[in-house]
Amino acid sequence: MLTAAPQHQLLFTVVMPAYRAAETIGTAIASVLNQSEARFELIVVDDGSPDDTVAIAEAAASGDRRVRVIRQANAGPAAARNHGIARSQGRSIAFLDADDRWAPDMLARHRDHLRNVPPVGVSFGRVRFYDPEMTVAGRVSAHVPTLTLARSIGENPICTTSNLVARREVFERVGGFNPTLNHAEDQEWVARVLATTRWDVRGIDAVLVDYRTSAGGLSADLTGMRRGWRAMIDSIRAHAPNEVAAAEAEASALFERYLARRALRTGQPTAQAFAHFWKAIRHSPFALLTHAPKRTLLTAAGICAAAILPPALLRSAIVR
Repeated sequence: MLTAAPQHQLLFTVVMPAYRAAETIGTAIASVLNQSEARFELIVVDDGSPDDTVAIAEAAASGDRRVRVIRQANAGPAAARNHGIARSQGRSIAFLDADDRWAPDMLARHRDHLRNVPPVGVSFGRVRFYDPEMTVAGRVSAHVPTLTLARSIGENPICTTSNLVARREVFERVGGFNPTLNHAEDQEWVARVLATTRWDVRGIDAVLVDYRTSAGGLSADLTGMRRGWRAMIDSIRAHAPNEVAAAEAEASALFERYLARRALRTGQPTAQAFAHFWKAIRHSPFALLTHAPKRTLLTAAGICAAAILPPALLRSAIVR
């Protein structure tokens, strides 16, 4: 639970969970300290790192009194974020993973968005994807003006917790992240907001987050992905069964389309990609035609071409 915030409140608390982040956390902290909006505190929550994460974080803070580094026994990123939320004092709470970085106007853009659009409880921008060394820029996530429950469950256009800013009142209403989930706990939290409150979740049309992809690249464990996705759905359903029931067909169609694309990009058998795409059609063809129809057409074309195109060319053709 959140404690009562002081009267003279900071605009933002930035919560940064960290585990084995010695190589990247300095860059992440620097991107916070370089924000044009300076009315924030940064809480770094070390999740039992066995390396030099804490020492490097403290050095990167350079004695800045806005930065606190706290430790907990290893319990996972959701628990680390919840620990930071519980210690927060800001009017709004933002998150940055220790291997990502922010644009200098990240907090300023969210400040204006939350100030000028009162119905917005959760705000997010666009994300640019980078290679593991943060040297080669890749695709940029789409701008989503207003997020629906079905799309938040099916596609997660917010992409990463590093792109998530929420009013303090939202956490007071719905609570923190579910620490029992080992997949998509941030996606589950956003869906819970949409399913159980009247707050809007709206996007800003600006690239505000640089996301570092993992060295391992795309996961090919599609069965594990579906298992984790179902666990997320069940968690939301426990809070809002009727809302989930109404959104599930559309969300399932979008998720199966995503799995079909993932199958193509990771070199899975064409039959597996087709099976996912056919499930998507069966769940809701309307959703496939109204949410990013170009993506649907490219996926269908990719499946048709999978038997004749070299794998590398196929992956590059469907990256968006």
